[in-house]
Amino acid sequence: MDSPSSTTGGRRRLPTTHYAEDQAFDQIAKEAEARLAARRQARAEAREIRMREIERQQKEAEENADKAFDMHAADGPIINRVSRVAASTASPRAASSIHNTNSYQSSRRNSVDSLDESTPNFRDFRMELKDLEEKFRKAMVQNAQLDNEKAAVSYMVELYKDKYTDIEEELMHIKREHKESCRENEKLKRLLATQKLESISLQQELEERDKLIEEKGLVIISTEQEHWSESDQCNSKIKRALVSVENAQLLQDAGEGCLDVRLKKFTEERNSYIDEINRLKLELQEAKRHSDNHYNGTDSDDLEDAQKETNKVLGDYKFKWQKAEQDISTLQANVARLESQVIRYKTASEASEKAEDELKLEKRKLQRELREAQAKVEELETSNMHLLKRFDKLKNAKSSLLKDL
Repeated sequence: MDSPSSTTGGRRRLPTTHYAEDQAFDQIAKEAEARLAARRQARAEAREIRMREIERQQKEAEENADKAFDMHAADGPIINRVSRVAASTASPRAASSIHNTNSYQSSRRNSVDSLDESTPNFRDFRMELKDLEEKFRKAMVQNAQLDNEKAAVSYMVELYKDKYTDIEEELMHIKREHKESCRENEKLKRLLATQKLESISLQQELEERDKLIEEKGLVIISTEQEHWSESDQCNSKIKRALVSVENAQLLQDAGEGCLDVRLKKFTEERNSYIDEINRLKLELQEAKRHSDNHYNGTDSDDLEDAQKETNKVLGDYKFKWQKAEQDISTLQANVARLESQVIRYKTASEASEKAEDELKLEKRKLQRELREAQAKVEELETSNMHLLKRFDKLKNAKSSLLKDL
């Protein structure tokens, strides 16, 4: 019966190793979470710096566009003034040419024709200049809008890059947790298999014990009488012992009660036999003295008959006394042997019951942890699929943005 204790001892060393492994896994998880938090903080700071740089570049682009537009607006009146000056300088020349050609008809006609030809050219130039100014203004506005759109698109690209990095890290973290949960699940399965093997070995030991009891011809009897408690209305646990068939018959003949009560009855009966034998011895001695005093005159035949009868009665009582002493010594030896067996089997039974209860509790705990681990694995798989779908959507959005750009 040493195997249950050894098996239970080996089983009790397992939680220490599991506790150390759990501590190591917790420490690794804490360090990974700390690194992940530091990396996220660094990315957030980099994102803020990039946003400030993009805003600064956008402001500079807007300021440059405004300056260019203001410069163009300031250059417009100058060009108009230049055209007016050119027109004013051209008209005195035309007047002088008209004055000089009063005597010369052909030259006057030529100067008038030249003035008529030059005036539409200046008008076309002004119209083209206005068109160019309008086109330049529109181009500057469109350029500013394109710069704004470029800044917004670059910001969205950076934002999607950050989200993509976060999703990748979260996916790696989930994969790591899934791997750890799978490892924990495998460890729980191994522990459950070990507990099953221990339970099977304990069951085999119990079967061997029952087989040995049956081979030795022993009988299990209750050492205490079953009693009923009125407070909680439940039967108390009955202690049992192993005895031989003959001793069981003797104990059954002794009446009802626990083993101590029956042995006490045997002891009282032995003491009563001893007292009766002593009393008979005294009566025999008294009868001898009385026969010596009162029957000295009787004949020898009557005396011999009385003595034979007395010896016969005395022999019967001696035989009964010896038999009672033998029964008592046999019962005492059986009681001592049974008490040792009771103690040994009781210890083994308690150890087996305790181990069985612990195995049942451990089995229920492992089954519960296994169900929780399976639920967690399913949840992680679902979240993993969701993150993969989000990742695919972000990749598609990123590819579409790159195509648009």
